[in-house]
Amino acid sequence: MLNLLGEYHCKVDAKGRLLFPARLKKQLENVLHHGLVVNRDIFTQCLVVYPKPEWDMVNEEMSKLSRYNQKHQMFQRKFMKGATLLELDSVGRLSLPASLLDYAGVDGSKNELVISGLGQKMEIWALDQYNAEVLGEEMDFGALAEEVRKDIDAKGDK
Repeated sequence: MLNLLGEYHCKVDAKGRLLFPARLKKQLENVLHHGLVVNRDIFTQCLVVYPKPEWDMVNEEMSKLSRYNQKHQMFQRKFMKGATLLELDSVGRLSLPASLLDYAGVDGSKNELVISGLGQKMEIWALDQYNAEVLGEEMDFGALAEEVRKDIDAKGDK
């Protein structure tokens, strides 16, 4: 089971390529040959990167949705929109699609990114968005932790 960890600062070039962090590459060495899938996050303005085997599990969940239910189909369309299979090039770079970089707020003037490991997936953030959303002080993290813990306890996963 993957447990991707770390926060990595990098830059994306004018062609949408970023040098993939060596420490993340090492954590992914057993699955990286399958490729990676990048997509929009459904809650925030960042990108989510799944190792292909993890994406296959997500896709399996999607296959359980009914093709005859309009809400299911709309959810699947929105969720899958932009999903792109990627591989590292010979130099160790990922080429991110321009439409996804636009979604994440990355353009020629904002080329600094943060890649954050989150267990079985990674997030790619424009640096300013990361600082505002993740490092920002607007949220009471202690209260959020209590609320999340109550949700988990209610399910019986103590």
